[in-house]
Amino acid sequence: MRRTSLLLTTLLLPALSLASAQSAPKITLTWWINPWRIAPPGFPAGKTPTGDEFPRYISEQFMKKYPNVTVKFEVVPNQGFREKVTAAIFAGNPPDVLRPIGFDPNLVKQGLLEPIDRYMTAEDRLDFLPYALGEGKVGGKNYMWPWNNSNNGMGSTMLLNPKIFAERKVALPKGPYRNWTLTEWLSAAQKLTFDRNGDGRTDVYAITLAAQDTENMLGWLARFGGQLVNDAGTAFVINSPEGVRALQFMVDLIYKYKVAPEGAAGLGVYDTIDNFHQGRTAMGYGGIYEIGRIDRYLKEGKLKTPIKVEIAPFPNDPKTGPVAYQTSGGFVVFKQKDAYRQKMAMELARFITNKDNEKLLEDLLYFSARKSVNKGFDFKGVADYTDVRPQVTVYLNAIKNGKPYYGPSNVDVQPAMKYFTSALQAALSRQKTPKEALDEFVAQATPLVFKK
Repeated sequence: MRRTSLLLTTLLLPALSLASAQSAPKITLTWWINPWRIAPPGFPAGKTPTGDEFPRYISEQFMKKYPNVTVKFEVVPNQGFREKVTAAIFAGNPPDVLRPIGFDPNLVKQGLLEPIDRYMTAEDRLDFLPYALGEGKVGGKNYMWPWNNSNNGMGSTMLLNPKIFAERKVALPKGPYRNWTLTEWLSAAQKLTFDRNGDGRTDVYAITLAAQDTENMLGWLARFGGQLVNDAGTAFVINSPEGVRALQFMVDLIYKYKVAPEGAAGLGVYDTIDNFHQGRTAMGYGGIYEIGRIDRYLKEGKLKTPIKVEIAPFPNDPKTGPVAYQTSGGFVVFKQKDAYRQKMAMELARFITNKDNEKLLEDLLYFSARKSVNKGFDFKGVADYTDVRPQVTVYLNAIKNGKPYYGPSNVDVQPAMKYFTSALQAALSRQKTPKEALDEFVAQATPLVFKK
């Protein structure tokens, strides 16, 4: 990658900034981020980051630029992340800068966030991908510095194990973008589900369904045009005929076609990942990031042999067309009483998301929210057993068909999502019909999000 050149670029800090910082008041800034295993410039080759390295590097570089500022970071685990942020807000002590797991418009409505518009340059505004910048837009103002474009591929693309496809004499989807219909996918899935050792029990399934794996479940529910929230952001509509049809299809994958294992109600995303890694399924979920995960697991000894995966989009219904998950993330800045602290907190968020630091996303096989940065990504040297670049082409084409699965960014659906998971659990365990489950979810969720 470009770690050495990035290090040299970042170290060439303007002398003027240093001089002005020396006469400025001493302050301490805090920022929180969930775990991102990004290798900073100078990180030893052959080792895998733990998650602290990126925020430590950013903090150290910012303090070199502004010696009067002490920067303290915290890597907050994904589990319990929102609860910790909420508790900090109630205590009146949120971090100065935060990378939220999903932009929360309620923070704007409560007057807690500072808009970024007057801090953005004209170049920034043109460089950021429009939908990434729009992710943090409320009431005509922008509240989030865009950082990553798309996610790890969950809800957008699938991972295929070509060895199992070859074992079962099943052709990989054809064409430069590997698009396939639901009919084509199901035909392949039935051949990829088999008893390998002849003991009368299925050893390999085509795919895993997991009720607690929200992004991929929303991906399946979008197959026939179903969506969680309507485009106007005024109502839950997942219990539409299209949504019900998609959930029935998922139920049928388990019990009628038997291409996915039972027990989906108790499974989550890491169960789907493990099933794929261990060869218990021929297909998994994720994008190019997951190739990096496989390489990391190999280095850590969690996997014994590499999986040279192929990426393909979710199958589509020809009437609906391809659909993927449109998402992005970034950094928000909490309001400050002190004008200088506000300025420097905003400067920290801007620094994290500048061109040089967004280039570091390449190491994690993520795309940047900056158009100029993405043009320079080549993803070379990810792993010596595979070339990720053909997979990049497929992945980029898939996410062109992105839709915001959770609805417009100004709608906060999180208070209702536990009921969404419960609905999927009820349907995938056949305790309720798909229509009953989704109707119940809409009834429970509506007053929590769309207060009448």
